[in-house]
Amino acid sequence: MKAFYSCRSSVLRRVSIVLIVMGGLLCCTAYAAQPDARPASSIEVSAEAEVEVAADVVLIDVGVVTRAPTAAAAARENGERMQAVLARIRNAFGPKAQLSTGMYALNPVYSAPRDGTEPKVTGYSASNVIHVKTSELTRVGDLVDISIQAGANQVQRIAFTLSDQTGPRDTALRDAVLKARHEAEIIAAALGMKITGFHSAVVQDTGVVRPLMREAMMARVDGAAATPVEPGSVPVRARVVLTVEIAR
Repeated sequence: MKAFYSCRSSVLRRVSIVLIVMGGLLCCTAYAAQPDARPASSIEVSAEAEVEVAADVVLIDVGVVTRAPTAAAAARENGERMQAVLARIRNAFGPKAQLSTGMYALNPVYSAPRDGTEPKVTGYSASNVIHVKTSELTRVGDLVDISIQAGANQVQRIAFTLSDQTGPRDTALRDAVLKARHEAEIIAAALGMKITGFHSAVVQDTGVVRPLMREAMMARVDGAAATPVEPGSVPVRARVVLTVEIAR
């Protein structure tokens, strides 16, 4: 005889109960031959926890896009402007800013005729994007302004994240396990049973949910006002599935 009970709570948390009453020597023997199988009477609970942590690192993508009649001219102008951007950032931030090339592309630019004729190459476009990583969160606006004043014409991303998520991840994971265990205890008590052991605990997802994105207002080239960018907190999430053994 088998009886199955199930219930669902919120989107973030799903609870399912499996209560199996098995009898007979044949069934017991089959279970002994499969030691990894689910216990005869068990509860499976999933729970999720999230903690908010103040960001301590910012990732910024700064780009230079140039167009010229020839590929060589577009690449040359792009290189000169990007070198100026890199020099200004290094001069202002020194070793506190880590720089790396994110993307470089050189492509033809085509006309878009409306008379049905074939598109023609009208010039070339060069695009160069660098990744900037720094812990100077209070100077994000300055970095954007410095880059644009030096020749950058794109700010593609400003994302706040964590340099080390180990501590917050551990906290979220512990909270998720405690939530799952609490729910399992409530369900077992409602069934007139109690938890006698733990069969398995599976971690399904942990870590930073996503970097916290912030949009920067257009920088003032004349330096009259700094670009306002405010850091915030970063969500770190953990989700576990806990299976416990129950008995009367």
